[in-house]
Amino acid sequence: MAVKLERIGHCAVRVRDVERAKRFYIDVLGFRFMEQDPDHGGVFMSLPGDGHTIDISPLDAPEAAGTGLEGRDRVGVIHIAFKVGSYEALKDAYETLMAHGVEVLRLMDHISQRSIYFRDPDGNGLEIYYEYPNARELFLQGRGDQDLPFTFDDPLPEWAQTRSE
Repeated sequence: MAVKLERIGHCAVRVRDVERAKRFYIDVLGFRFMEQDPDHGGVFMSLPGDGHTIDISPLDAPEAAGTGLEGRDRVGVIHIAFKVGSYEALKDAYETLMAHGVEVLRLMDHISQRSIYFRDPDGNGLEIYYEYPNARELFLQGRGDQDLPFTFDDPLPEWAQTRSE
């Protein structure tokens, strides 16, 4: 059985100059600023009505940037994230990955979503996530991403269990 993905959720890209990239994505491509997270280095931007669509992060040493698969010192795509429509679908995705022998690198609660991180057979970073119903509001309020590990035995916050319309 395959994972039931809803859509590509967001791409995380490491850049040499965050402010230059931010201006490009906003002024040229029409993205909207959502949140700047100095603790994690990222700028989160969205397309209209979305929680977040692209995340840009700075390099630790822009002058020495490489292009390999690993590390915070390379320019390029960090990971591609696939969104699922429910928390149950996220759990099903985890079970499917396990059944196919895929190594899960980490399970993280990012305040606005819960994520599974893993790699494809060529080592490219992938993420499957369930976004909480109020993710957009959390971003706009400055959610304070804490990157907390979770297990599927951990309950969702009460407000995240049902989708509000």
